[in-house]
Amino acid sequence: MKCFVCQAEFSGSNMLVRHLRLVHGYLFGRNLRLKCAQRDCGCVFGTFSGFRKHLNTKHLNYFDQQADTDVNLQPDVAVKEVSATGEVVSTNVEETPTTSEMLKSSNKSTLDMSGLSQSTVNSFVSSMEEVFFEIHTQAKDAALQSLPSQDTTSKKKLEQSFENFENPFTLLNSEAKRNRHFKQKWAIVEPVEMVLGTRFDSRRNKITGTFDQVIVTDRFAYVPILETLKTIFQNHHVVDMFKSRNMSREGVYADLIDAAYVKRCPLFSAEKDALQIQLFYDDFETANPLGSKKGVHKLGAIYFTLRNFPPIFNSLLVNIHLCALFHAQDSKRYGFNSILEPLVNDLKVLETEGLKLPMFKHLVHGTVIQVTGDNLGLHSLFGFVESFAARYCCRFCLLEKDCFQSVFCEDDSGVVLRTLDMHKQHCESVQRDPTLPHVCGVKHTCLLNSLKYFNTASNFSVDIMHDILEGVAQLEVKLVLQYIQENFLSAEQLAGRIHAFDYGFNQQRNRPPRVKLFDGSNDLGLNAIQCWCLLRNVPLMFGDLVQVGDSYWHLLLLLLQIVNIVFSPVLSEGMTIYLKHLIIDHHQLFKQLFPTLSLLPKHHFMIHYPRSIRNIGPILHMWCMCYEAKHNFFKKQLKSFKNITMTLAKKHQSCMAMYWESFSLERLALGPGKMVTLGELKEAKWIKHHGTEYRPDFIICTEVVSEIPVFYKIKSIVVKDDIVLLCGKLMETLCFDDHYHAFKVRMHPNMVLKVLNIKELCYFKPFDLQMKYSTSDSSLYVVPYCHFMPN
Repeated sequence: MKCFVCQAEFSGSNMLVRHLRLVHGYLFGRNLRLKCAQRDCGCVFGTFSGFRKHLNTKHLNYFDQQADTDVNLQPDVAVKEVSATGEVVSTNVEETPTTSEMLKSSNKSTLDMSGLSQSTVNSFVSSMEEVFFEIHTQAKDAALQSLPSQDTTSKKKLEQSFENFENPFTLLNSEAKRNRHFKQKWAIVEPVEMVLGTRFDSRRNKITGTFDQVIVTDRFAYVPILETLKTIFQNHHVVDMFKSRNMSREGVYADLIDAAYVKRCPLFSAEKDALQIQLFYDDFETANPLGSKKGVHKLGAIYFTLRNFPPIFNSLLVNIHLCALFHAQDSKRYGFNSILEPLVNDLKVLETEGLKLPMFKHLVHGTVIQVTGDNLGLHSLFGFVESFAARYCCRFCLLEKDCFQSVFCEDDSGVVLRTLDMHKQHCESVQRDPTLPHVCGVKHTCLLNSLKYFNTASNFSVDIMHDILEGVAQLEVKLVLQYIQENFLSAEQLAGRIHAFDYGFNQQRNRPPRVKLFDGSNDLGLNAIQCWCLLRNVPLMFGDLVQVGDSYWHLLLLLLQIVNIVFSPVLSEGMTIYLKHLIIDHHQLFKQLFPTLSLLPKHHFMIHYPRSIRNIGPILHMWCMCYEAKHNFFKKQLKSFKNITMTLAKKHQSCMAMYWESFSLERLALGPGKMVTLGELKEAKWIKHHGTEYRPDFIICTEVVSEIPVFYKIKSIVVKDDIVLLCGKLMETLCFDDHYHAFKVRMHPNMVLKVLNIKELCYFKPFDLQMKYSTSDSSLYVVPYCHFMPN
């Protein structure tokens, strides 16, 4: 076989490829071009494997690769040599475990899931294919040369053994092969492309080079929810967790099953195993949100989680599943009902016919239990007005916007709550007279209302992330900091305190940057987590400057009490009543201190929080934080904008299939450590349990006695198998300091030690020991992030 560069001749394709690599320096890459120099052939190839395959299949009459070792070999041995590279599969060899079969259990999709382009993945796989082939060839040649030349029987057996070793990367050297492999290995739920309609657009004509007006079909990606549900329950860990659910307690709200909505719903009250589907909708940018193309490639996503599982399970991103991915412009052009249609059709099947799951002998039914999202997203999806300056801009009641400044409680006679019959009448009025822009804030009906057991008028979900952390809290912290700067500190001193304050290890990554106090806006320029971090620590930063009883300071403390309640994972009936009065006092004090400022619509949404908690349980489980973190998967992917929805949906489904293949309930990550002499225990420097990090010197809450939490300071962390033991030293809680909104603590004088199982903690999230900004006081404080419920 001839070299197309120097015309040198070789006895086989392997020798020619090795010559091109070692002598002429040809390497795999985008610019690789290999030309076939055989008689009457001028084919050009971009990969060594393709070039070698062409030589072995099209020019077999030149192939005499093994002549120097065995001139008596049959011609089909050459074909078998090709099978060693994965090009041609031998059929007359006994079935033995091959290399590819042994590697099928490994996660070969890591590159596909890491956000790399398909061309980059192809390049890597092809390179590894060549490396494996070179190792295989050299090992084969060395083994044959070690045998006596006259021992042809042993040589044939040895060659036969080498031929059984397939190149595992050949099975994955194209996107089609990888997709086929993943479908067989993981049973991927493939997205389905749904047609919305057609429109005119300008496209480049490849023949003439000009731009022509053509008809373009608008599509979106839908992931069948029934197939996803079947895939979820194929995992035995999930089945065990579904069966082992906690019983509800009277007057205590820990999850949806404890609240009134589930007890009132005909399906969920009659069938304890009915699937509780929580939907989420939001838009996100896939390109630069500040560039000239913003909005062009903006996508809308509908996710779902199963509320039958505990909240700590649903907070993991791999347990948030994709329903639909579409262009945000299409939702305005065609309406949400066209996008929701395939989802609603599947949900109707689930409501009426049910789903056959392996863990149950009977058919399991289910439906939507709640829909969550930010205020704008829910108003768009449900058909309410999308302007919060409108007269009727609340989806819970018919209170006019002007009354938001004086009515602070649902019990007020002016508050008329929306009901199912009322909402139905509003939708019918809009349908009868299309000229009406809206009726009491209702623009059109939502297709979700056609479901048997769900109606948007019974949707009680609120989003404390956008309402408080990106709305009310930023406005009021900004006003309080302006008050402190005008009366106590200069701008540099205030910024210095915020920058130099010790937030603790837990909150170090969430510390706020320089805040904007006098820029004319209603926010501080922080994201939600940075605002939460600043809000909790403002009392320790500036409490030494403000006198006890200061009205501006009291406004901040009222907001902190509200935040601690609404961010609590467990609440009682009495706390909802207390929350109602806190919100009334807070809003009244705000109007008293800032009479010229208007309360935000988000202030008004807060008055509906107590009723929402009584109907759907802790509203912390409804917030958008974990769902919006799901967007990062799509934002980080390298994408083809020609059909971006299907491209991203396919990548997401492959990623989810990979994670669910190896999913386990024990989400435990260990830091570096050493073995100790007591049995087979390992002492770790840190651990992560269900995403929460624990380190020595962290403060944990083990129980709550008479509404006073019992704190322990972690001294060491010991692990045996999947059991994590925290060795802690008891802290003495002296009091709750209202002025600093923190628990004042000290080390217990008796040096009480206790060994705790991490699964028995009262509140999973650890705390930091902190001090006031003033260096003259060495008191220790624990800043709460929620309200502590007695055991």
